[in-house]
Formats: sequence, C-alpha cells, structure tokens
Amino acid sequence: MDATILRTFAIGASAVAVIVIWRKLYPKPYPGIPYVEASAQRISGDIPHLMEEMKLTDEATNSMFAISTQKLGTPIAQVLFPGFARPLITVEDIVVRRQKEFDKSPMAVQIFEPMFPHGSLSQFTTPKLKEQKRLWADVMKVDFLRKAAGPKIYTAMLELLELWQIKASSIYEDKPFSVIDDFKNATLDVIWASLVGNESGIMRFEIEKLKEQIASGKGKDGIKMKAPPSAAIKDEVAYVEHAIAKNARTPMPTWAQKLETYTPRYRKFRTTISSKISQAMKDSVHRYERLQAGALEDDAFDTCMMDLVLRRQILEAKRKGEAPTDPTKDQYMLDEMFIMLVGGHDSTANALAWFLRFMELYPSIQKDLRTELEAALPLSKTPSLDQILDANIPYLDAVCEESLRLAGTSKGNLRQAVTDTEILGCRIPKGAEVLLNLHINHPLLPVDDLKRSTSSKAAIDKHGYRLSDTTTSSLSLFDPTRWLTRDQTTDSDVFNPYAVPSLAFGGGLRGCFGRKLATMEFRIAVVLLILNIEFLELPQELKSMLASEAIFRQPQKPFARVRVL
Repeated sequence: MDATILRTFAIGASAVAVIVIWRKLYPKPYPGIPYVEASAQRISGDIPHLMEEMKLTDEATNSMFAISTQKLGTPIAQVLFPGFARPLITVEDIVVRRQKEFDKSPMAVQIFEPMFPHGSLSQFTTPKLKEQKRLWADVMKVDFLRKAAGPKIYTAMLELLELWQIKASSIYEDKPFSVIDDFKNATLDVIWASLVGNESGIMRFEIEKLKEQIASGKGKDGIKMKAPPSAAIKDEVAYVEHAIAKNARTPMPTWAQKLETYTPRYRKFRTTISSKISQAMKDSVHRYERLQAGALEDDAFDTCMMDLVLRRQILEAKRKGEAPTDPTKDQYMLDEMFIMLVGGHDSTANALAWFLRFMELYPSIQKDLRTELEAALPLSKTPSLDQILDANIPYLDAVCEESLRLAGTSKGNLRQAVTDTEILGCRIPKGAEVLLNLHINHPLLPVDDLKRSTSSKAAIDKHGYRLSDTTTSSLSLFDPTRWLTRDQTTDSDVFNPYAVPSLAFGGGLRGCFGRKLATMEFRIAVVLLILNIEFLELPQELKSMLASEAIFRQPQKPFARVRVL
C-alpha cells in the first residue's frame, strides 16, 4: 500500500514538474508593451515569423521591426522568444540622450568582444571607456581631419574616378559593373592612410592591373601582378568582416565568435594587421622621442590619427618624468584601431553604393545636383579639396543627408536599460534590451504626445517636425528637398539638418565615433563623381532596392552603368 502511494505521488509530482517546466518554456511578455498575442501561445514565440521574414529580406534587424512595431502599427512593441530568453523591445521612435538610463546592450557587446575585447564597441560605459574615448576624441576634430584625412580622401576618390574612366572607355563601355569592391578598395585606402599614415596602394594596384588586362587582351584571371605588401590588409579586413557577420547570424553568436578566435585564420588576421600597425607605431614613436617636450605640443608633426594619439601619450609620459609605454603592447589601442579599420571603410563604401542606386533611380535629382555643383564650382570638374569642403551648396548637403537617411547602412541600435524606466508610456524594467530603429524609411507611426518623455517633447518643439508635415510623408522615397527651407530674407534655399527625424550615425556617447570622417569622405566622393560621371539607367534586373545585412546594410545589386562627362 505504501509503495503504491509513493508511486502515485511520484507520478503526480513528475506530472506537475513537467507542467511547470513546460509552462516556463513559453514566452514571458513584458506587461503593458504590445506584442503579437498568438506568439505568446507557442514556445517558439516570434521565431517562426522572424525566420520567414529574414528569408524574404536577408535583413535581420529590419525583420525584427517588420514582425513587431510595423505589424502591430505601434511605435513600441516586443519580439517574443522562448521562456529562457527575455523578449526584445523594439522602438520606432528614437532614444538618444537618456544615457543614464540606457547603455550598450550585452547582445551587441558579445558580437565584438571575442575578437576585439578591448575596443570601445566591446565595452559598457565605464570610466575606462570614457578615458579611451577622450584619448581618441581629437582625431575627429574637423581641422585635424581636413589636414590628416582630407588629402587622402581626395587622392583615393581621384583614383576611383581614374579606374571608372578606364572601365567606361574599354571593357565596360555601356555595360553595368559592380561598384562595391571599388568603393571598398577606395575607402580602405582612406582609412588605412588616415589611421597609420602609410599608403596601402590598393586603388593604384587595381588601376595598373586593369591597364595591363586591357593591353594584354587577357581576362582578369589571366593577369599575374604582384600586389603591394600593404595590400594584404584588404584580404584580412574582408575576412574579419565576413566572420563577424556569419557568426552573428548563428543561434549562439557569442560562442561562434569565441571559437573563431581559436582558428588559424583569425590568428593570421591578428598577426598580419598587428605587425603592420606595430611597425607604423614604432616609426612614429622613434620620431617623437627625439623631440623636446615643447616641440611635442605642436600638432604639425601629426600625419595621421595614430600620430596624434601617440604624441599625446609620449607628451604625458615626459611631463610625468616617466618612460613612455610600448604602444605595440597596448591592447586597448590595437583593438580600437582594428575596429576603426573594419568599420571605417565598410560603412562608407556601402553608403556610396546606395547613393549610386538613388542617382540611377532618380535621374532628375542627379541632373539637378550636377547643375548646382557646376554653378558653385564652375572652374574645374576636379575642384580642390578646400573648394569642395568650403562651398556652401544647400542642395548638396540635402542630397548627402537624404542618401545617408535612406541608405540605412546601420539599421538599428541595441541598448539595455540600466534602471527601471519608461519609453512612450511603457514601463521598461532594468535589464531589458531595446532595439532602436535608425532607418526611418516608412511613414512614422502615431505617438500619443502625452506619453512622450520631457526630452522627446523638447526635441519636437526645438526642431519643429510633426506627423502632418510634408517633410515626414513618403519617407520611402528619395527627396532631398525635404531638407531644404526657404530663407525669406535672401529668398534662397537653406539646408536644415533637423528637418526630418533621422539618426544615420546614432547619437550621444555611444554614437558613431567616425561620423565626421564619414560625412567628409561622402561629400568629397559625391562631388567628384557627379561632376565627372553620369550614372545611366540599369537593366530592369539590376534595379533592385533589396538589401543584405552583414555588419552593415548594403544593396544586393550594387551596380552602375556610367558615362564619362
């Protein structure tokens, strides 16, 4: 009798345990935040919808918003996962300045931490991170960029023009060709030279290789030319971009990234790039160590970003009477340079590829832009660097801003609530992860102004945009005029950078560090390309606006058909 009771009790307890465990597997939505109710009734939550959407678009971030906020028609929602994982809160409205309430998301940190553990992308907001950002802050001052990066950008874009002029007059005459590799080569030349001061020679090598291909009559694969030694960085950067993007899409991205760091291929990447950066560091240190402390105050010796940072470190050590530390062993500096190298070229290359898509799809805008540039810069098709940067051309500013807005190379931003707070009237518990939409390419979802935070209301009052404004309608279209207002005094157009809610580079302490470099590079490229090349209509099969999302978002069909002017 006792054994029977025990068996019955054990069976009952087991059944209860199974039921409890089974229930724990179901998603646990945050209260008060909209979600798809049917998803809460299945263990897999929103995952089936997410996988289906990703197959259609090849964009993970866009898919998150498509199955949540955009499906529900609300500016805030949540994506549900099985019960062992918290929901992800998605927000269509923009959260920028609430730095005491939100920090870097663990999910975002885990993508980069295994490969670059000491880089700023791999850190939460700590005194160490702020110190690291202060060390690098001055390399993004406009005057320094004009001196150290501007000439390098200008040279790289002239070489890009030369390459395309050769293509247009020979093997690609009246034929479309892919532009993404050319843009990546040019922007890699720029960031490498701006970062360490040495020329990589990648663009020049591509030009000479194409000339040899044409002269010999051989195909591209039949040309055997020795690449410059520094061109090895191209293969290494391409590898790490692919590895990060591939591993981030796996079910366990953190472990996938960690395992990647044990592979011979990853060790080759670290060894190759570290050796080239270390040699450039040693050259700079030897030069600066021979200078007196007074001379070290003069930034005339800085030829690149690394120079400025190293000079300040050496100057600080001399002031303290200490021997400078060996920068080649400074993992914080090396990892930061790795991140700048990878992010500093890929994002701009993708943005420029999107710009060409817009110019091909909107030929009247391309024509208007060329007319404005020719009127403002009439003396040459290759105006000087200073002329390009100093010219006041509101329509150019508007085209650049609209391109960056609609390109959406960085689709979203992950943050974590570090305290209990609210967004648009919804309670956000401490520890919740929030995905913010940076790519505003659809009609803005209605928001009850009574639920907005004080800072949100202040931003609207300051910048004046409202849902009823024409500037916020048809946001899926490319329309630079939405950024222009009429000055009644001068009866001329004025560029208004706050005309539309847009955040292509993020914002605040955790915003894109290289924003000023990227916008300078983008402006120089746009001016030189539009003045020298007409972008012609593509075949229908290449007109796609579909994107693929890796680290950044790039066109699936990054092609151009060009005519030299």
